[in-house]
Amino acid sequence: MDPTPSTNNEKTLSLDGKRFLVKYGGAAMERQEVREAVCAEVATLAKRGAQLVVVHGGGKEISRLIENLGLQTHFVDGVRVTDAEGMRATEMVLSGSINKDLVSRITRHGSRAVGISGRDAHLIEAKPLIGKNGEDFGLTGEVVRVDPSLVEDLLKAGLVPVISPVGETADGQPLNLNADYAAAAIAGALEAESCVFLTDVPGVKKDGLVLPKLTPSEINQLIEEGTISGGMIPKVECAVRAIAAGCQEALVCDAGKPNVIASALESKSDTGTSIRSFHTAL
Repeated sequence: MDPTPSTNNEKTLSLDGKRFLVKYGGAAMERQEVREAVCAEVATLAKRGAQLVVVHGGGKEISRLIENLGLQTHFVDGVRVTDAEGMRATEMVLSGSINKDLVSRITRHGSRAVGISGRDAHLIEAKPLIGKNGEDFGLTGEVVRVDPSLVEDLLKAGLVPVISPVGETADGQPLNLNADYAAAAIAGALEAESCVFLTDVPGVKKDGLVLPKLTPSEINQLIEEGTISGGMIPKVECAVRAIAAGCQEALVCDAGKPNVIASALESKSDTGTSIRSFHTAL
């Protein structure tokens, strides 16, 4: 059964015609019941009139396929080095099995979804990633620009675009992209009202408590003092990028919480961490 929007004493937010991007990936994709709930909620919100775009990851499934194929997985400072064989495996997983699984689940819950990658209609142009110290990451890339016209057309047709983070160079070479950075760039290009990063943690924490609101300057301070560390750093950096690119708000929240997307969009204070360029009342 589809999840119902969470409620409180406030009037439920009207989502009709409003545009949101949901980034879903990492460890939050590993539990099948959570994956099903997220797809069901995406479908429910689309039926409420929201224009929803989903960008997904799939690093753990890529690693499993590479291992099954007898290939090697190599990381430098947490970034995957992608060779030619690894790139073929990456497209098989991201643009193939994961993408179509999410599309099927959303569609079965009543909203028509369609799967694309950053290579379709040259949606995401990218270039090879070079590390801070000149490291060569092979066919791992970074976003250069986004052409949102294909996504705009799909939204106008009433579809839910589900996008795999595979981009390509100007001459068509596929590149493996970090899904968080791809999501931030697409959210900005679409001028989405919110970019929701679904993770396996409840938000950004300090002294064991979730911080409900942050600004980019506060994020920088928390990174410098070590409060934000590890895998949370790219999440909040991408949230800041989404805002700088034109998105009004970014949110970091736990994919396993019931009705998490609706709660985030309706600014429920216990949902996760909301990041804006300035503080607003909850």
